[in-house]
Amino acid sequence: MIDAKEAFRVYTQILLKWNNIHNLGGNLDSKLIESYIKESVYPLEFLPKFDHCIDIGSGAGFPAIPLAIICNDAYFTLIDPRKKRCAFLQMVCIELGLRNVRVISKRMEEVELGYEQRADIITSRALMDTCKLMDKSRHLLKKGGAFLFYKGSELENEIDCDISKFWRFNQRIYFYRQLEE
Repeated sequence: MIDAKEAFRVYTQILLKWNNIHNLGGNLDSKLIESYIKESVYPLEFLPKFDHCIDIGSGAGFPAIPLAIICNDAYFTLIDPRKKRCAFLQMVCIELGLRNVRVISKRMEEVELGYEQRADIITSRALMDTCKLMDKSRHLLKKGGAFLFYKGSELENEIDCDISKFWRFNQRIYFYRQLEE
């Protein structure tokens, strides 16, 4: 696999090219992608080590692809129901040599995993209401696992908690909740 800096450069090029055709992430440019990459990897400053991450609604690959580039000793399962986005994610993994990533083209509710295949952590970037997402994806998480959702200011309206206790980077609020054992 290529080094992280080069991997991020190649990922940015591929994303810009595909986004022009398939609209994977709105009006993307290199600076915006760079900020998304930084937002994606920021939680590594506070996250405990994990072996398996499931990313729900992976779309253009944030946060899963940047995390998989940095955490190449962990395994990542990317779930997105849209086939074009999954084709993009597969191609990125091939181009970057990411052997630690599996892409599943299904809705999260349709994914069935044995206990050993479940994740230590589930990530998602601004996909849906926090409580709904935890409820719909809980079957993919091991006991004692955690949710890490990349949210914005709408988090205040989604869940009854003190959002000042969550980590922040730029406008991003990182909702982190570990489940009981």
